[in-house]
Amino acid sequence: MSAPHADPVDPPDEPFELLDPDGQPTGTVQPRHAVHRDGKWHGAFHVWIAWRDRSGIPSVLLQRRSRWKDTMAGMVDVSVGGHYRAGELPGSRLGRREPGRSAVLRELREELGLTTRAEALVPVGRRWMERAGPGWIDREVQDIFALPLAVAPDGLVPDPAEVEALLVVGLADLRALVVGERGAAPTQEFPVRAAGGLDVPREATLTVEQLVPVDDGYWERTVATLQRLLAGAPAGWFELGRSARDGGRGGSRWMS
Repeated sequence: MSAPHADPVDPPDEPFELLDPDGQPTGTVQPRHAVHRDGKWHGAFHVWIAWRDRSGIPSVLLQRRSRWKDTMAGMVDVSVGGHYRAGELPGSRLGRREPGRSAVLRELREELGLTTRAEALVPVGRRWMERAGPGWIDREVQDIFALPLAVAPDGLVPDPAEVEALLVVGLADLRALVVGERGAAPTQEFPVRAAGGLDVPREATLTVEQLVPVDDGYWERTVATLQRLLAGAPAGWFELGRSARDGGRGGSRWMS
């Protein structure tokens, strides 16, 4: 279990570039705490890491968020999630030299200790997400990526400030859970040591109540996408939220 942290896990002054309702960068920069306090649209990304195990069973890596996170603390979430800092968004007016996927690669390194190539990331969707809690309103336009691997990731070193545990779940089990066909899914849970590294895994049970809550079918859509991808079929593309309601005006920042 991760130890207490004197410094904020999520720096309140981290600069975010605001987006317009269509998800386009505006050039206006505000600190994280103001963006989450006032519910301003901003850019984020998710990475779903999936592979076939030695028996050929499609599996996915999830993480239990640190209890020190400023939103959804302790909940089970996607493999890796992060924010674009000011100037990193595709199409940003701020002219940073390393926009886009460099932010995603950075978060994979910082959060999991995983290094990969930008070309390995498969863009699969875009999502407008809105949720709120005590003292915060989160409005994100999320770029969704899959990271299909040939084998299970090895040598991961999660940041204990960010991640409480890693979970490995069969995709079929996760699908049955999120569509309501069963009440729990078996998982292997790897606690993150306070000093770094992973502890001995334990057999655990995952329930819907442990998952970051959604109301747009996001878990179901992404699991189906990963299943297609690992079966050798095209991943396809999905949009959820504002762009879907507006007839898909948002488009992909990544697809030519």
